[in-house]
Amino acid sequence: MKPGWKLAAGGALFGAFAYASAIEPIWIDTVHLDLYAPRLPEAYDGYTIYQISDLHTSSLGRRERKVIDILDSLPEADLVVLTGDLIHTQRGIEPVLELAKSIKSKDGIYAIFGNSEYKNGVRPLQFAAKLHDNGIRVLLNQHVILPRGESEIVLAGVEDPYSDHDDLELALTGVPDDVFKLVLMHSPDGIAEAVVRGVDLVLSGHTHGGQIKFPVIGAPITHSVMGTRMSSGYYQGHRLRTVVGIRPGRTQLYVTRGIGISGIGMRFLCRPEFTTLTLHRGIPHARRR
Repeated sequence: MKPGWKLAAGGALFGAFAYASAIEPIWIDTVHLDLYAPRLPEAYDGYTIYQISDLHTSSLGRRERKVIDILDSLPEADLVVLTGDLIHTQRGIEPVLELAKSIKSKDGIYAIFGNSEYKNGVRPLQFAAKLHDNGIRVLLNQHVILPRGESEIVLAGVEDPYSDHDDLELALTGVPDDVFKLVLMHSPDGIAEAVVRGVDLVLSGHTHGGQIKFPVIGAPITHSVMGTRMSSGYYQGHRLRTVVGIRPGRTQLYVTRGIGISGIGMRFLCRPEFTTLTLHRGIPHARRR
């Protein structure tokens, strides 16, 4: 290789590294998704949900402040859900609580735990108590009823399937079959059981979309048993059946790329994501605005 080409290649490599480590990790993509479900009660048509996932917070840095800016710019949601890996170590607890002060939600703020809440010295039950004291309810294989007039939907939260803390059967105990079920599940690894139990909608994260993606081949690593077949995005019908190997019925799944980073401190062609969903009654499909 000629010296000029070597210099150009080196410059391109350095530029890609700088972009992946300093620019893309804080370049948050606000995804607006309209999602249609046939069993959604009419009273919830237009119901808005903000999903915040995989913050991996250790301090109130630039990325966290950008999340606050996004929250301040949006109208109050009907529901806000935090789908796990909120902190990286215990040092992240206070910054997460500070960020949460910007969250406004008519029906409350609900969280589940991911694998990060069970390592690096984090005490899950103490963290759950701290969140509760600050207006955030953690669903540990539990469910709540979200009423609207004479109608209601169920919000259930399971602990992390990736670290084998999940119990969807327990989370849905006592829930009638004919009620619309929204399940928070940190990792999409438990989606097959959600299909079997007739869950209407599952919101997950954990994969970071792969965090590092390459042209053509996509994300080589997703930290999911589903591999690259379920790295991020919307899954329903044939696409979901291809991954889980069974008919998905009415179940729909959305996997966010999440906001933070873990492992290698970079993102490449896989921007962090703040997700807003608007639920509608109708034939199952999703449409990004």
